[in-house]
This record gives sequence, structure tokens and C-alpha cells, in this order.
Amino acid sequence: MTSMANLRFSPEILRRLGEELVPHPDLGVIELVRNAYDADAPTCSVEMVSVETRGGRIVVTDTGDGMTEEDIIRGWLLLGKSAKAESTLTRKGRRKVGEKGLGRLAALRLGRFVTLTTRPRETPGVQHVLHIDWRSFDAVSAVEDVQLNIRTEPTDMESGTRIEIDDLSTAFKPRDVERLARALVLLTGPFPGPADFRVDLNAPEFQKLASIVHQSFFDEAEYRIVADLNENGRASATLYDWRGEEIATGGHSEVSSAGSERGDSPIAYFTPSAHFELWSYNLSANAFAVRGSKHKVSEVRNWLRSVGGVHLYHRNLRVHPYGDEGHDWLDMNLRRVRSPELRPGTNTAVGRVSVIDEDQRLTPKTDRTGFLETPEFVELARFGRNVLDWAAKELLRRREREKGKTQQQAGDKVESALNKLQDTVNRLPPQQRREVLEATNFLRSAFDEKVRAVEDDLLLYRTLSTVGTTTAVFAHETKQPVDLIDQASGMIARRAARLLQDQYSDQLAEPVETVRRAANSLRTYADIPLRLLHRRKRRARVVDINEVAADIVTLFAPHLEGANIEVEMNLADNGAPVKATVAAIEAILANLLANATYAFTQPQSGGTSQRLIVIKTQINADSVFVTVMDNGPGIDTSKLALDDIWLPGATTREDGTGLGLTIVKDATRDLKGEVFAKPAGEIGGAEFNIELPRATATS
Repeated sequence: MTSMANLRFSPEILRRLGEELVPHPDLGVIELVRNAYDADAPTCSVEMVSVETRGGRIVVTDTGDGMTEEDIIRGWLLLGKSAKAESTLTRKGRRKVGEKGLGRLAALRLGRFVTLTTRPRETPGVQHVLHIDWRSFDAVSAVEDVQLNIRTEPTDMESGTRIEIDDLSTAFKPRDVERLARALVLLTGPFPGPADFRVDLNAPEFQKLASIVHQSFFDEAEYRIVADLNENGRASATLYDWRGEEIATGGHSEVSSAGSERGDSPIAYFTPSAHFELWSYNLSANAFAVRGSKHKVSEVRNWLRSVGGVHLYHRNLRVHPYGDEGHDWLDMNLRRVRSPELRPGTNTAVGRVSVIDEDQRLTPKTDRTGFLETPEFVELARFGRNVLDWAAKELLRRREREKGKTQQQAGDKVESALNKLQDTVNRLPPQQRREVLEATNFLRSAFDEKVRAVEDDLLLYRTLSTVGTTTAVFAHETKQPVDLIDQASGMIARRAARLLQDQYSDQLAEPVETVRRAANSLRTYADIPLRLLHRRKRRARVVDINEVAADIVTLFAPHLEGANIEVEMNLADNGAPVKATVAAIEAILANLLANATYAFTQPQSGGTSQRLIVIKTQINADSVFVTVMDNGPGIDTSKLALDDIWLPGATTREDGTGLGLTIVKDATRDLKGEVFAKPAGEIGGAEFNIELPRATATS
């Protein structure tokens, strides 16, 4: 005997799918709007009523083709399969964006009641109404046990679809509404070109954002990148300046190998064809003044805060979360650290990668948050990064060419001026000629001396830059093995304690803990250069030296603890404000701390029972005073005169660079301050006293 049976599924599946298909409720609304796009609607509106609390209402209305009764039964109510996968083009030729037919379920499950009213273009004069009460599914054992009724009635309205979701089960928080507003505004993008689909949301956040986003500042870009990836995986790119004039072009070989440090041979990209455009902005007043639009700087900056980043458009609709705040999928900001002046960041550029993907090689995630990290998607991202790397290299080449030309022109101008001066002097009467020649020779001597000093400083800071960047690279690479050491030693400690039990404490606990402390110190050494090189710290503003001193001591803490050094902070009560950069103050304090720490760790430091460093700040009406002193061996003036400790390269350390105190003096001088040193100060060791102008409320 054979029995027949059908595979059935519980209503619980509907609930779980509704909850888990989208991580945020606003994404469900976006799915309904995308359905309106697939219905060839020119417009779609979203109405939200009392959504800030549970029990609210959402209405999505479009002016598209609507659905027939057959479309509802065999399409809209058939979950997990979409007719869009079989017919990828709409009546108007749009590429359909739906894939699995699951997105609408997540949206419909936002509330208890759903009412679908649709007027098909194919059969004008009628509309179909479907009502769903999700509670009715709770009383049955299988989904198919609930009978849904479609009511057909006459109408004189144009074709389109209206979906009402009532008695919302979750509230839309302000962040959800903001995210929905941004997603709807950017759904078709702020980019140049005609848009045949418009969305409206009845929320103040949407209206405000739409007024910002729909402004057009593309003509204010410093440069523009246009790149294409054809169906054979071959790339090409062109770089334009703000005038629209071509700067450089690159073929597949140049673009595909731009991001390779090893000079790999270019290979074709294994991904769908794509188009990449990016507009990058120099947000300085001088850059805008060249174009006569200096007054627009703040507007452009505000606009970029709303639209900045590279967005991904799949079949002409934007895909969340690419380009959202914190989702830098092309690593623009990371690459910008290497060359801040020439590389775009998410706050200084806006761009789009457009993909049609006729063969459906990109796979959307079920929860509607972007695409799976398949090889095809990874290759698409690589294409975008390579284009950015190629453009950066071309801009660097251009800058170097212009710099060489500028240096040549400057040299020619100096030579021309000297020749003109000499001709003028030669026409003077003999007596005046001698006097002018003496003055001229004195001026030339002073000028040459100044040039030599600038060249020496340039050489010094090129050396420092090389040291800094090399240190940063090694610091970055050190972090991974240090983490491995820490993890491995922790594993050894746990397993050894379990296996050896009491013997572990006696035989292995101390050396294992020593290894872990050493790893922690190494991690500190890696963090120091990476944190000191942060770009934000190079911006001039009013800086509280007390705050910077506390941060530096915290940064050095593991290293200081490892050397058994105590730091005492004696800071002015109301802060120590100076007009400076955080980087400049850090350079002063970090070098003084490093010198004191080194002195304590040398054999000649003596047997001081307590190793102490004191950082003190004081203020008066005009100045801020900073003192850094220690109780170490002090400055040995028999080896190096006190006035010579500031000279570049001057050091009593065999392995020292002699640059630390030079940086301290130069940084202090740049801030219009003074620095003095005592070989044996108040607490016995070296003492450095710095006086800087105090910042006022109007600084």
C-alpha cells in the first residue's frame, strides 16, 4: 500500500522569515519600493503614520502596471520563487531587481494586517483587493490551511498598487527613519543623468535630506575618474581635472596592476561588466577660489556628509550598505592615510559603481544587506580599488612633474633677478656702485645662508619622514605576530595549568607571564607610531597640553611599567591651552619621555630605588609652562656641551639618531616658544622647561 503526502511547512516559518530576512524594519519598506520599480512605476510614495510606537501604519503606493489576479496567485503569493528570475526585463526595458520573492514577505510581516489593492494595466476598470491577517496563521498547523480571498471590484483609477501595513509590531526609531530617508533619497542616486523613477517619503527627515542631496556640486570637483570594465573583464580608466580636461588614460594593463606591489602580470577580472565614476573634492577655500566659488565650500562639505562614499548600483538601484557611513567597501580611507593630499576619502568624494549583471553572477544576501562575498564580488571590489590606486599614481606623477617645473622656474627667476640687479648696479656711478655692491653681496650671502639652512632642515625632515613611515610599516606588521604570541602563550598557560596542576604555578607560571608581558610591551611599541601618525592630529586648533600629556602617558604606560618607571602628573587646574596641533605637542612630550626612559635603562643610571618622571604644567596670563624632569643620571656635559644637545645628529648614545631633542626645539620654536635644559634639575636628573604662548578665547 502506498500513501500520498505533501511537504508542508509551519506558520512559524513565516514569522521567522519575517524577522530574520531584514535586520532593520526600514529595509522591508525598501523592498516594497524596489517592487514598485519592477512594476515600471514612474513614482512611488511611502506614508508613515504613528510609526514611532508599536501599532503604527505604513502605506506604499506606486503608479506602476499593477497585478492581475493570476499575478497575485502565481507570483505575489508564491514565496521563494520570483517570475523576475525568468523574465529579467520589464515592459519599459528596466532590468528587474527582485530575485527570490522573499523580500516582500519581510516587509509584509512588519504589521499584523496587510491590505493589497492593485489595478492591473492589462485590465483597466477593475481592481483586486487582498486582505491578510497574520494572526489567522497562528491558529493552524500549516500555512496552506489558511484560505485567502481576492476580491475584484470596479474602479475608475489609473493602474498601480497600494500596500497598507497596519498595527506595526515594531516601532521605527529615529535612526530607522533617518536610514530609510537616506536610502530612498539615494535609491536612484544624486548623480548626473535622467532618472525615470522618483520616490517620496512623508517624513521631515526625507524632505530635509532630499533638498541637500538633490543639489548638484559635481562641477566643483577637483578631479573626476571614469572607468569601465567590459564583458571580457578588461579595464580602462580616464582621469579629468576640474576643467574637464584629460589628465591621463590607462588601459587594462595599467589599471589592473596599479594596486600590486609585486608587479603582477595583469589578468582579466572575473566579474560582471561595470562602470565606475568618482568625483573627488579639495575642500580648501583656495581650491574653490580658483573657480570663483569660494562661497560654496561649506555647502559642498555638508552635501558630501550626506552623499559621500562610493555607492553600488545594481540594475540602476542602489544596494545597501555600500557607501553607507562606516561601510567603506573600497577601503578609500585606509588608502588615503598613505597620501592624504591626493587620495579621495568617504568625506571628500562621491562615486558609484554601476553593474547590470545580466547573467546574475552577483548573489544577493537573503537578509537583503548587499551581496555574498563570492569571487565575482571580490573581483568587482578589486577593480574599484585598482582604479583608485591607478588614479593616485597618475596624480602623483603629475604633481612631481609640476613640482620639478616649479623648482626650475623658481631657479630661473632667481637667476634672472640677480642678472637684472647686476645690470642695474653696473649702470650706477662708481661711488654708489661700490656701496650697492657691498650691500648686494651681503644680501646674497644672507640669502645663500638661509637657503642652506632650509636645505639642511629639508634633509633632516626627509630623514625623519623615512624613519617615521618605515617605523609605521614595521609597527603595523608587528601587531599580528604579537597577537599570535599573546594567544599562544595564553593557550600554553591554560593547557599547562590543566595538565600540570600545582606544578604549573611553581615551574611555568612566571616565565609564561613574562612572555605575555613582553608581548604587551611589543604591542605598545606598535601602537605608538600608528597613533602618533594619525592625520587629524596635524590640524591646528586650541590644544590643552594637559589632555595630550595624559594621552601620551597612557600610550607609553605598558613600556613605562615594564621599565619600573613611575610618572607623576602635576597639571594646572584649569587646563593649559595653546594654539598648536596635537601632533606638535605629542612630538615634544613623546621625545622627552623616550629620552628619560632610555636614560633609566642604561647601566650608568645608577641604583635609584624609585625611577620617577614628573610632568608639570603651569599658566599665567600670557604663557603656558611645561616641565618634564626625572631623577635619572642627568645630562653628561663632559661628553656633549649643553648648547649642543639640540643639534641634529648630536648624541651621546651609540645607537641614537640625535634627532629627538632637535625635534623638541624645532616644534617649540614653530609654536613661538622657548625651551631650556638643566643637566641636573629639581629632582636630580635632566630637566626641560618649555614656555609657549597661552591661547585666549579669541585664538
